[in-house]
Amino acid sequence: MVVKQLDEQVQQVNDLFLSGQVKESYQLAKKIIMNHAVVEEEAYQFIQQHVAMLEANGYASMPHPTDEKVKQSVERTDGSYPERDVLTAYIGSQDDEQFGKVIDELLAGSIEAQANAYYTMAEYFVLAEERDKATAQYAEAIKLQPNKALYWGAFAQFLNRQEGSPYLALRLIEEAILLDGMNPRWHYIQGNIFLQLVAATKNLSYLPALEEAWNKAEKRCSAKQVALKMDLVKSRDLLTQWKKQML
Repeated sequence: MVVKQLDEQVQQVNDLFLSGQVKESYQLAKKIIMNHAVVEEEAYQFIQQHVAMLEANGYASMPHPTDEKVKQSVERTDGSYPERDVLTAYIGSQDDEQFGKVIDELLAGSIEAQANAYYTMAEYFVLAEERDKATAQYAEAIKLQPNKALYWGAFAQFLNRQEGSPYLALRLIEEAILLDGMNPRWHYIQGNIFLQLVAATKNLSYLPALEEAWNKAEKRCSAKQVALKMDLVKSRDLLTQWKKQML
């Protein structure tokens, strides 16, 4: 009876993860380990390995959003966000002194301003191709302001584009979706992460969640978000080509 119950719980852990509910999958797996004595069953060993893999990707130390209500960022039609305007101005002027001054002012301001500064520096280091520094700045932004979907989503997008850990990226983008589920960008990125997982693992069980994520992105796109709609078409074409090669 215990073994059957454990098998059912393992299936639930797996199903949650495959659907993108990775936070709940991790929490349930931790609960199973706490509630079961160590057994030699294969199912229990799977749970242990699942938890170990997720914790190796930072799940145990991930910041948690609070009950504070924060106004979420709205993506402009060109795909930009107001929080990136400081960097955009620097790219146009190449004025290092002015850029540094604005960053210092943000760092001396409110928690919201400080988080914006770290996000801006993360985006700067992405352009400078300094991956480790970008990662550290994104992490600091979500630590300071865990209630802003933009910081979670931008971090996930960075990892996906750099072909970093898809397991960490899934956790980050899930939080962005939980905070701002009406932003089509986050669903699009989630689909891209699933595509990365499918390509890397050849596990076709990720395909339903991938296609659902892109469908949600398409439904939430405004008429003016032409660039995002085009990206969705390109991504779907890429998936079709991949299926022809694999299936």
